[in-house]
Amino acid sequence: MNLKRLFAITLLGVGLLIGFNVATYGEVYAGTTQEVSLTFSNGGTYYGEVQDGKPHGKGTATWGEYKTYTGEWKNGKRSGKGKLITSDPATNQVMYEGTWANDKQNGQGTLREYSKFNEYSEEYDRATIQQGSFTNGKPVFGYTVVRDYTLDNEVVFRYMTDDVIAAFALADTNDLNVPLKPENMSLFAFVNFKKGSGFLMQYTDDSQNMYQYGRYKKGPNGTNLFNGTIELFNRQYDEISIASVQKAKIAKYKVVPTSEKLDKYRERIIKKKLYLLDPYMSNFMKLYNQL
Repeated sequence: MNLKRLFAITLLGVGLLIGFNVATYGEVYAGTTQEVSLTFSNGGTYYGEVQDGKPHGKGTATWGEYKTYTGEWKNGKRSGKGKLITSDPATNQVMYEGTWANDKQNGQGTLREYSKFNEYSEEYDRATIQQGSFTNGKPVFGYTVVRDYTLDNEVVFRYMTDDVIAAFALADTNDLNVPLKPENMSLFAFVNFKKGSGFLMQYTDDSQNMYQYGRYKKGPNGTNLFNGTIELFNRQYDEISIASVQKAKIAKYKVVPTSEKLDKYRERIIKKKLYLLDPYMSNFMKLYNQL
């Protein structure tokens, strides 16, 4: 593949998604005291407080055998504090507990998802927990932890706000039993938008491994390097391809030989930056232990 094309693909393919500002809304209403049973037009059933023939106050709704919401309502819509559980015992389970508005997750909450890719698996192949701010049913700011035994990266940690992205991944969950070490990390990224700088180190078992650093910008498809440098380390030939990035495009590149082994190269860079994860590690591990 043409080297310049390879750098261009790297620029497009490696991005850390960022969300938008969280919607705000007023305080939770005062519920009624009348409790009745209702049937929704979509077949769901409800038992709890009502007003003008609609769920209003506290109550529980059930749709089919595997979907239940328990919590607060306003004018027939989920609003306030509530918990939604959707499950198929053979393959997956999804649970959200937190704040709702206009019938969707809006505000602070925790989302847990558990998936089996084989119904005969004894445990879930993938487990995800997201804790932070939600807008219209989607997580936008906060912590994400993913454990997936089917991927090269068995566990991924990410924290993001309007100002910061911090993320790292480990190929083996057993590495969580020891202090974090550069040689165990398969991905490490940190972007500080206030300072206008950041980096991303990605390491795999393939011959090509990548390190990029410089100024990052948010765009409609995520966060990407705008001005800076990309280094592709080819351990098969002991050489580094270095590209200069200007306005999110490859301006120039060159290939230089190196006598430094990839493992040492990676460890040297990461070791200097590990301190950046210190403010987030406690919450990362707390959430991981809840999976």
